[in-house]
Amino acid sequence: MNKEKLKYSLFCLFSLVLMPFSAHANMVWPSLYIAEGLRSWYVILIGLIIEIVFVKCFLKESFLKSVLIAFVMNLVSTVLGVVLIPLSGFMGEFLMIPFDTATFHLSHWLFSYVLAMLSNVLIEGLCVTIIFKHKFGKIFWWLCVANAISIIICILFHGLTMPNLM
Repeated sequence: MNKEKLKYSLFCLFSLVLMPFSAHANMVWPSLYIAEGLRSWYVILIGLIIEIVFVKCFLKESFLKSVLIAFVMNLVSTVLGVVLIPLSGFMGEFLMIPFDTATFHLSHWLFSYVLAMLSNVLIEGLCVTIIFKHKFGKIFWWLCVANAISIIICILFHGLTMPNLM
């Protein structure tokens, strides 16, 4: 691949990643509702509290270190999740094409929910593994539960209250 083609491909990829935000496409995919809701201060605060409790209970760290771990992993997942959650939902919509269901069908919400949860678990798990040296296998399941709770709260506060759903 020559240099010009590579530049053009990267420009197109970058444009596609930014498009949902600039076009306000939150009326298109459930994952964009989830990503938008995960950025609201009260969902972040509730999710942070949940994860502090989970870190404290399952990693057996001091309270201050539990707060630090939860804060760092949520900071990293917020920064990366802004792109990864909508991107995973976008790819998920393509995977749902064979099922011939509307974008806001319950199956799309469930699939977006699982993809958002797994995106957060992957980001946060790698963060805790790389920065704080905990084994990913030790933290995977409780991160799934903590993120599942946070995303359910996000959907209840944001997704189901949006106008023109279903």
